[in-house]
Amino acid sequence: MNFVKNIMVSAAALCTFLSVNAAQDPNFHIYLCYGQSNMEGNAQVENVDRTDIPERFQMMAAVNYNNPKRVMKEWYQAMPPLCRENTGLTPADWFGRTMVENLPENVRIGVINVAVGGAPIEDLDKDLDPATLASKDGWYRNFMKEYDNSPYNRLLECAKKAQESGVIKGILLHQGESNNGQESWCGKVKKIYDDLLSDLGLEPNSIPLLVGETVRSEMGGVCGMHNSVIAKLPNVIPTAKVVSSANLEQKGDGLHFTAHSYRVLGCRYATAMLETMGITDPIVSYTEEIPEVPHPDPAEGDFVFDLSTFNPTIWADGTFDPSTGIFVAGQYGFGGWEYNTQIDLSGYKYLVAELTEPQSNGLELRVFDTMSYWEQPYSAVFGNNVIVVSELAGMMKNLPTGIVPLNTSQVYRVGFWCYGFAPIHIKHVFATNNDPYASVKAQEAATGPVSVYNLQGIAVKKDVDISEATV
Repeated sequence: MNFVKNIMVSAAALCTFLSVNAAQDPNFHIYLCYGQSNMEGNAQVENVDRTDIPERFQMMAAVNYNNPKRVMKEWYQAMPPLCRENTGLTPADWFGRTMVENLPENVRIGVINVAVGGAPIEDLDKDLDPATLASKDGWYRNFMKEYDNSPYNRLLECAKKAQESGVIKGILLHQGESNNGQESWCGKVKKIYDDLLSDLGLEPNSIPLLVGETVRSEMGGVCGMHNSVIAKLPNVIPTAKVVSSANLEQKGDGLHFTAHSYRVLGCRYATAMLETMGITDPIVSYTEEIPEVPHPDPAEGDFVFDLSTFNPTIWADGTFDPSTGIFVAGQYGFGGWEYNTQIDLSGYKYLVAELTEPQSNGLELRVFDTMSYWEQPYSAVFGNNVIVVSELAGMMKNLPTGIVPLNTSQVYRVGFWCYGFAPIHIKHVFATNNDPYASVKAQEAATGPVSVYNLQGIAVKKDVDISEATV
């Protein structure tokens, strides 16, 4: 009797195997996207990101969405946001576009994005103990609840569901800011990689693992030192490839890329993946050329920080001339605006700080959500730029215990930190809901020589007369 029962069970299992594989499309290539905030998406989605998305590029919802309405473990066209509701642009967006552009028309690309802003690599591990989350901040616990307190299990569940209709071809990882410089990181990534392949029934080291660099130090990255750790990963995982973040600008917080940089980074992920397929000269439609710098002016309804009330001695003795906007700080000085009762900037989208000429004094824009000057603020490095445009909703603080959002509803201090003793030429500082890049778009639409762009934001003609700019 047991023999007959075993035969029946085996036959049932074989039927299940055959039915699943009959539905599995070998030309549906699936990529698992995993990490923290830069994989989650921390730049505003723009019109170019919603335009001309190939039908062959799809995403599986890893959580339920209300707007747009999406059901977990179901496939949809890859319209951002790809991670969760209210997240931003990710490298996965332009990774998928570029993959589709370079593969045969019968090949579809699917991505599954599971990412948690501020997550250390330990919290992405299979063996995470949910009890350890009790000591974390409320915003972080809320992110983790989206995945039932186990991002690994959610990624695994979705990946197994995806295997019913396609073939997993690779893993994209962007994580490290919360483990900055930790040499043990490579071993912990290897464990996650090995666990995923084993749990998905894949052979060890059988698919590529693409790992993106953090914002580089020369671009103002506060976790740039972790790139030296990431560089060692291919020595630990033979299939690992490092995706460069060279020359990619950050949004002003030292942690997250700009929307343009996310697009370029996504194309670089795709280039690295295509190389593993033998495609060494891929088509990459999105240009790496940095968009023109905006020069916005305050408008009605903006919160303008009055230069006449600028305090140059918040820290160290400094001077300020409101008629010229020249600030000379003392050593490691800080000047700006300080409030005994906090101000609320949460109703604005952007904080703009602009100089009238470049500087080389280590200048940073800093925003404090605590009364103490010695508490960690949000910090944006100017570098060689004359302007910093920061998204208020995306402002983060890099604390020793992890990366946390700035509370923009209680701002006590806004201003400029620098090494000191050299003039800083301040033009203006203001919070606004207006698109700071509107001036650039207006200039492109003006008469005279212009650049002409297609719907993907790619320059197809330069320095043409406006009468010709109708292509």
